[in-house]
Amino acid sequence: MAAITLPVFAADQSASHVHAALREALAACDRARECAVLWFAEVQRRSLHRELGYASLELYATQALGFSSNRYWQFKRLADDLDRLPVLREAVATGEVGWTKAQQVARVATPATESAWVAKAVATGRRELEREVRQSRQLRRRKSTGGAGQLALVPGAAVAPEVAPPVTISLRADGLQLARFEALVEKARKLGTVPRDADRMDLVLAALETMVAGGAAQAAGPATQAAGPAAQVIVHQCPDCAAAHVVTNRGEQPLAPAQVEAIACDSRSRRPGRPNRATIPPSVRATVLTRDRHRCSTPGCGAAHFLEVHHVVPRCAGGSNKADNLVTLCSRCHAFAHEHGHAVAPAQVGTGCASAGDLDLA
Repeated sequence: MAAITLPVFAADQSASHVHAALREALAACDRARECAVLWFAEVQRRSLHRELGYASLELYATQALGFSSNRYWQFKRLADDLDRLPVLREAVATGEVGWTKAQQVARVATPATESAWVAKAVATGRRELEREVRQSRQLRRRKSTGGAGQLALVPGAAVAPEVAPPVTISLRADGLQLARFEALVEKARKLGTVPRDADRMDLVLAALETMVAGGAAQAAGPATQAAGPAAQVIVHQCPDCAAAHVVTNRGEQPLAPAQVEAIACDSRSRRPGRPNRATIPPSVRATVLTRDRHRCSTPGCGAAHFLEVHHVVPRCAGGSNKADNLVTLCSRCHAFAHEHGHAVAPAQVGTGCASAGDLDLA
């Protein structure tokens, strides 16, 4: 990477000189940030923070580098993108792709498509690249949620998968951490706190929910029981085509139609100019959860985390919000019920109706 030089500041220069110097300084800022992220990604990739005496990358960033928590997560996301996309990392390291373009490519590229996106970034201007990235993301959201359009995986090409590919989250563990993880997973399964067939993401989410719920209960005091979900997820839904997506640190993630239907069963809707409204009255929801002992009612599941209340007879088919038409399901069984149909007492499960607006997922 070429050396970075800065224009020497001098007051009272002409407008054209100040403008040129400012552009040069801003370009140097971009190159410096690009360089810093590459070095930070190297620390993360090789766990060099441990050699430097810090147990975690975050401790190293905040203590040794003086990062704020917000700056740490910005660098962490950028480093994750470079680790996920080695072709893009090489293009950035050689200066073939500038940092502004690299950030755009990281929003849409996958390991299978990054070469095409890098080539596009090299051959086009920044604004044209931004426009194509934006169009690709819009097409992906519409197609994956059943709307019109096609999913553009690479620039200039389009395919049409049914849903967006899952996002990979990697965890690293030393030998002791791995042994503790396996022992705790086995213990949780023996106690019935999680289903026997729960995958690792289910386990991590359940553990985080327990931590958050326990912290909320402790903050509220022993005499107060925390109400509502441990956390809320905001789902944005188009009122015209019913396409929906969630916003994450890795960009907007589209939801499949069955997921939207399941969310609409048990959520709070927010529409402009209207008061927030719960799909199921809170008192009725509490009654159903208590009746079902705060466990998923699917035979053989019994999960106690991420519980949602499902309409046995869908609302679009005349089903009511009365307790005898509601049943407690975990989020996985609930999505399955809407996607495939699933027999849950007291009647056959059908497919619910989605309503327009923004939804708070409990």
